[in-house]
Amino acid sequence: MQEAVKQALELKKAVYETYRDIQYIRFVDDSKIFKRGTIVIGDTIIPPYPKIGRLFVLEEGLKRFFKEPFYIEEKADGYNIRVIYYKERPLAITRGGFICPFSTDRLKDFYDFNEFFRKYPELVLCGEIVGPNNPYMELHPPYITFDVAFRLFDIYDLKENRFLLPEERYKIADTFQIPQVTRYGLYTTGDLERIKELVLKLNAEEIEGVVIKSAQRHLRYFKYATPIINIKDIEADVDLLLELPGEFFIQRIIRFALSSLELGYDGKEVTNRLGEIFIENFKKIVQEFKESGKISRQYVLYFNEEENIEEFLKLENRASDLIKVKLIGVEREQNKYKVTIEKTFLKATSRLYRLIRGYPLYD
Repeated sequence: MQEAVKQALELKKAVYETYRDIQYIRFVDDSKIFKRGTIVIGDTIIPPYPKIGRLFVLEEGLKRFFKEPFYIEEKADGYNIRVIYYKERPLAITRGGFICPFSTDRLKDFYDFNEFFRKYPELVLCGEIVGPNNPYMELHPPYITFDVAFRLFDIYDLKENRFLLPEERYKIADTFQIPQVTRYGLYTTGDLERIKELVLKLNAEEIEGVVIKSAQRHLRYFKYATPIINIKDIEADVDLLLELPGEFFIQRIIRFALSSLELGYDGKEVTNRLGEIFIENFKKIVQEFKESGKISRQYVLYFNEEENIEEFLKLENRASDLIKVKLIGVEREQNKYKVTIEKTFLKATSRLYRLIRGYPLYD
């Protein structure tokens, strides 16, 4: 195993990373043995969280992939982390394999992870950071209106090299009172009408969607979005129309059309908003660009430790060549540091600048 890691480093499929006093190895690309997002920390290898297939047509997907009962859980709108225990402290790892200074800083506010890991040091807690005051996602669950929270959705056992089945996870999470995503119960393909009613209810609540998990087979997971979230996604990211691939927007329109048709969701008012989102909202963005000269967003975050603010800014500016992160201000608010940052999206900025300055686009 050490030889495989060494070879990956030589081939630059893995790189050394540092978070404060911790050095670790992050896989930036798939190798023969390890997937992108894997990290090696000390003597422990932490695998990445796997990608989950998305169903566009719920009924046909369930019939195709499930003969056995399955659980349905909320798909919470946030970003994915894996919480591990290393040198007597919990650490939060992003999907890409970075130890996230912001998420790690906030772990102690979510739950007593130290107590849990003293009993189960071999487990990895996989969850979602959700809430408006996060550095990555524009949308968040409507029931979290301030700051951020953690919601567990999976557990990986490092000793057994497997993800726990839902019932195994429920037992541990319930026993230790770990905050979890909402669970909607056990279903079969004979419950299709009930499932559709559930999704329509979640759509009315503007919940992102559901994750369907086999009660018997490991990693037999699929996700399905509510119709409304597709429109909200487009609205949230229309300022990056010149940066995100066109597929980002097209796929969400297709999802909305198929799910609306299947669920019997009228959604005409929402459909009519699409034109306004793409045209009127983008016109506002262009006007703002003419005044500011950039496509940017501001984020307000709360930290416990000043050192983690520095680590976060350092990582953010190193992690991407397409986004520049600038510190706007830091102030003390109760027992936290209130941090305002600005992200400038360089590709969108450059493209819009060229268009409005009269440069041609050859197509």
